[in-house]
Amino acid sequence: MEGDIPLQSLRLIERNYDMMTDTEKVIANYILKDTDKFVKANIHEMAKTINVSSTSISRFVRKYCNLSFAELKIEVASGINNDAYDNANKIFNWADSFNEMPNNIISSISKTCKDVMGVNGIRPFKQAIEWINAANTVFFFGVGASGIVVMDFMQKLIRLEKRCVYSIDSNFGVLNSRIATKEDIIIAISFSGKTKEVNLAVKEAKKNGAKCIAITRNFKSELEALADLKLLVPSTELNATRLAPIFSRYGQLFIVDILFLGLAKQKTDSIDEFMDQYDNLLSKLK
Repeated sequence: MEGDIPLQSLRLIERNYDMMTDTEKVIANYILKDTDKFVKANIHEMAKTINVSSTSISRFVRKYCNLSFAELKIEVASGINNDAYDNANKIFNWADSFNEMPNNIISSISKTCKDVMGVNGIRPFKQAIEWINAANTVFFFGVGASGIVVMDFMQKLIRLEKRCVYSIDSNFGVLNSRIATKEDIIIAISFSGKTKEVNLAVKEAKKNGAKCIAITRNFKSELEALADLKLLVPSTELNATRLAPIFSRYGQLFIVDILFLGLAKQKTDSIDEFMDQYDNLLSKLK
């Protein structure tokens, strides 16, 4: 897409672009490439110009922006001249704006979390919580930076007395996948969705009927195709290789925290009482 995409809804359209059908890409191109023209056109004029039905346009806007056509036009019109969204590249412009960098990071983390909810909605979180809660064992697969997110999630689930299996060694991870059953759930974490060790483990575990929840980038990938349920992270890193997994990590951890709190709520209505029991156990080690 050409130029900066300052508005949340336009960012959601851009980040979902590679997953769209051909018809949806035609609609996306019209909205993203000439926002002034989009704001001035009514839905019937737009439909005639790009040769798609007005119903398809309405469905597209609702699907990717959770807005009506009129509401999207209002948002775009009000933000055409708004440069409030800081591109991630500016955050790393240390020489010119180091003093502003912390606030830029805070702002971008907030936007990442909002985009996570915008891309996913609440329904897949509820489904994931139901599957994890019902599972006999949770098998985790993730390496590198994603492995750190796995460790965070696993220690949270262990606090909730959920049996977990994970190995930092990717070879053992693949071997562990062979013992997963249909009574278990897989949680695979990979931002790129292309990690061979993770995808191979998921394939093996699914052979025995285990369902897979993938926490991955909002982009078509092998892991995205393998998953039975996807919790998507917006793609906000500097480039494909990434200097460091900064905002993708915050997006992943945000997803983990939502799942943890949802599971904790099902476990007990009194978090204080539950944590007191856990703290009393650990106090015996002091």
